[in-house]
Amino acid sequence: MRFTAAAVAALFFGASAMAAPQEGELRSEDVSITEFSVHKSGASGSSAGTVDGVSFKLSGDDAKDLSCSASASDITKGLPTDVITCGDSKYRFALLEGQDSSTFTLRIYHELGLAVGFYGAGDVATYCHSGGLDTMVCSQVNSPVTIHIDGQ
Repeated sequence: MRFTAAAVAALFFGASAMAAPQEGELRSEDVSITEFSVHKSGASGSSAGTVDGVSFKLSGDDAKDLSCSASASDITKGLPTDVITCGDSKYRFALLEGQDSSTFTLRIYHELGLAVGFYGAGDVATYCHSGGLDTMVCSQVNSPVTIHIDGQ
């Protein structure tokens, strides 16, 4: 039994070490964002509304056109959002306010191992228009947007 426990521990810690970037390896990643769209409710007159939905596609070292999204049930406090996982991947995101009501800051995280990963943020410019009633839809204007993420 001791051998089994020791073997499992060695395999587990060895696998964790292999997943984390090793000394001398490239310690960054460029992530591309496409099809970025934000939905806002309560938009009227001078009010820009409250973000209650976001979706986009992410491509990086370990993903190609990965769908990332959050709905009103995921965005309960507006911006900034909590960190949200893209499907069942190791990529996560948070949406923050940008410089104005049509620019959003997107923070991307890529988990590489236990408590190890890359992160970074970039601005996504959008064009916002009425989505009907008191809603606004903001869609990405420059595609793709590249966000550099690293361990710094």
